[in-house]
Amino acid sequence: MTFFIYLIGYISCFIIFGGTMIFIYLKKYKGLPVNVWKPGAAYIRALIYFSLCNIIIAISGTLEKIIFQPLFTLEQISNPFWITYCIFCFVYIFIAYWVLWSRMTLTFNRRYYIGSEIIFGVMWGFSTGGLLLSFYHLWSLVGVIGWLKYLLSFASMGLWQYFIQDYFWDIYVSPEHDTPKSIIIKTVICHIPNIAICLGFLLIWNNYAFFIILQTFALIASSIFQKFPAPWTKGDFHAPMVKRGICGLLHATGYKKE
Repeated sequence: MTFFIYLIGYISCFIIFGGTMIFIYLKKYKGLPVNVWKPGAAYIRALIYFSLCNIIIAISGTLEKIIFQPLFTLEQISNPFWITYCIFCFVYIFIAYWVLWSRMTLTFNRRYYIGSEIIFGVMWGFSTGGLLLSFYHLWSLVGVIGWLKYLLSFASMGLWQYFIQDYFWDIYVSPEHDTPKSIIIKTVICHIPNIAICLGFLLIWNNYAFFIILQTFALIASSIFQKFPAPWTKGDFHAPMVKRGICGLLHATGYKKE
């Protein structure tokens, strides 16, 4: 009963906060052209999305598992395979995002805002990691087991990330930071292996919080190395290039020289 009250409060806070962000956005940025990128508008859009993610995390029952499940068990940290797999996940994400992803990212001479970038990365990591984790949790609730749960979770996460990144995030939140080539390379060597490897760790040991930590580790790097401007930053920024995609909706294409 106590946790249920906490859960209602958690959901209510994000409904109120998300609703407030929508109100502010409509008052200040309604009608902002897609070819104009402003840090304040991008932050508010992201906060609205984070609010939606956290509401889903709570309603799905994922939040309860994150809170009450131990980060790891004594049996796990005594298991050489668990330790090796855990290290492998962190090392892969470090190489994929902190090294390779950063080198393939355009910044157009934007300056670093390390403090706000880390905070943004943590919010992004918990919200996105928790939402992806909710797909896995919901498949668990319907009784899907083993490799079928892995495949269905992987497909659900992949489809969600494809559409949300290509048709929303990389247009309305992130400033331009990719080329058509880098989008393909990052997908193949960073994003797909990241989910595949970390989901395997999740399936074997069911460490919910560890999955979120791993995704947060990746997205802090993404926030820093695309030099995501602080919300108070002034100036002109490269808006993401777009074209029509599925059902005529705009999607991000990456930067091409005119």
